[in-house]
Amino acid sequence: MILPHDPARLMVIMPSWVGDIVMATPALRLLHKKFPDCEITTALRPGLAPLLSGLNEIHACLDIQPKGLLGPWRAGRSIASLRPDAIILLPNSMRSALTARLGGASNRIGFSRQGRSRLLTHSVTPPSSSSIHTTLDDYIELASEITGITNVTDRQPRLELTDADREAAEKAMPLDEGPFIVLVPGANRLDKRWPASHFTRIAEQLAHDHGLRIAVAGAPTEKPLVESIIENASCSMIDLAAANPGLGGLKAILKAASLVITNDTGPRHIAAALGTPIVSLFGPTDHRWTVLPDIIESRLLAEPFLPESMVANKCGGVCRIDRITIEDVYAASVKLLDAASEGTDSTLTSA
Repeated sequence: MILPHDPARLMVIMPSWVGDIVMATPALRLLHKKFPDCEITTALRPGLAPLLSGLNEIHACLDIQPKGLLGPWRAGRSIASLRPDAIILLPNSMRSALTARLGGASNRIGFSRQGRSRLLTHSVTPPSSSSIHTTLDDYIELASEITGITNVTDRQPRLELTDADREAAEKAMPLDEGPFIVLVPGANRLDKRWPASHFTRIAEQLAHDHGLRIAVAGAPTEKPLVESIIENASCSMIDLAAANPGLGGLKAILKAASLVITNDTGPRHIAAALGTPIVSLFGPTDHRWTVLPDIIESRLLAEPFLPESMVANKCGGVCRIDRITIEDVYAASVKLLDAASEGTDSTLTSA
């Protein structure tokens, strides 16, 4: 164990991306298991705290914004005001290390990446970059080094709901008026997005064949994308981008859904961590970076026969996401829906 004694107050600087935060939840559980009486606070960028609300492993969330010239100083002062005994850095950036240094804790622990070891009191050797290693595994490995707990078997990402999450969801759409699926057509990169017209067609087929309600989720910046899918469909849909349920409300909606069809983006991880069946679409991003254990998922790859020695991120041509067919997405969706209705073992990870 790295820490010389059990901390009374522990600060965990969280990653910036929604999916990475979800993948950090097993590591948070491991820290809580080792230090059950410790107040664990997560520091994360504004607007992301609802993602972790309801988790017993954490005591509180602290909003920080380390961007900009004075960002690390301001974020570090906010952290210092809580007087943590130790700060754990999940991000690998120099900026997060500088923030931790300004946070004033006597113990600052993170991976020795980007030449930042001098800003840390305990530098942990990172996993080799020569092989595929999931982000979830990285976080667990760091937590294992800190706690001394090895052979971690509980690696499943998990989130919880609060009453506030459910209230926000109900304002956006009725959750109890029949089964529904959620489409997630957005992503932070255009080449990660399955064509909008394909989302429209799959929505029409599932609505017609299975009588399902259809909701389309998207960030406020993705309103035009969501609108284009809805306007071109012959079935009615719920526009969640316009309803804007917030991150907490989105959690509750994804939890209540019968199925989520999604690109490789944050809501995929949220749905997975809530136990909702998902069909995940991977184009020029390698699915091996974000394998989530013990979830209900069918993974569809643009190039399922890519040699293991090659990474999809570097094979944009053969891994174009539009190579995934509507027929394959429909078949995967029906398989998951049928498994849920029959109550069969639905922990699927297919490609």
